[in-house]
Amino acid sequence: VVVGYTNAGKSTLLNAVSNAGVLAQDQLFATLDPTTRRVELPSARTALFTDTVGFIQKLPTALVAAFRATLEEITEADLLLHVVDISHANADEQVTAVEEMLEELGAGEKPLVTALNKIDLVDSARQEEPGLAAQLRQALQEYTSPVQISARTGEGIPELLAAVDGKLRETMTPLRLLLPYSKGDLVSLIYEHGRVEREEFTEKGTLIEGRLPAHLVSRVQAWSVAAADSLQAESP
Repeated sequence: VVVGYTNAGKSTLLNAVSNAGVLAQDQLFATLDPTTRRVELPSARTALFTDTVGFIQKLPTALVAAFRATLEEITEADLLLHVVDISHANADEQVTAVEEMLEELGAGEKPLVTALNKIDLVDSARQEEPGLAAQLRQALQEYTSPVQISARTGEGIPELLAAVDGKLRETMTPLRLLLPYSKGDLVSLIYEHGRVEREEFTEKGTLIEGRLPAHLVSRVQAWSVAAADSLQAESP
């Protein structure tokens, strides 16, 4: 799930990685409904990127409930991609505001990659605003898994996708499954959303060793090798 302070460039980034044509405007709440797009990662695995409404400090009470409702996807995410406008003078305060909201939503401990966006603006303003360069150096040292990008120019996008790919691999659950040949849809599920490290065709089905995102494990765990062995042992 893509998160970040309002106007950080989340929708522009989603356009850059998926050619989704998502509405990208320089205004508050340009994204009111989550938008999900399929993105191919360097490993050829597919990931779903979901854009969310921009965070904001001191949100009016009347908008709090509606705002939180748009962020339900965050609690289900395997990984958060935090987009930061590193060219903004108050970037650090905005990051703090986002982190505090993530904590309130119970997502503060989720795996995270930080996209330091608008690096092109930092580069062009180095002479006039030397403080931005110092802010960037600090962010690279202190933020979680930082990657410098420009969603507008495409700079750093391959490196960002590689970072997301690597982080997702770290968060996946290892599996050893014996899937009946009638469950070809589950084999496809693992190939599409996980990682297959070994595949063997046996008399009883397809033996697969690999990894799968935690939220999908329940769909295949009945065919784990341990479960299959247990059922066989109980047979007369």
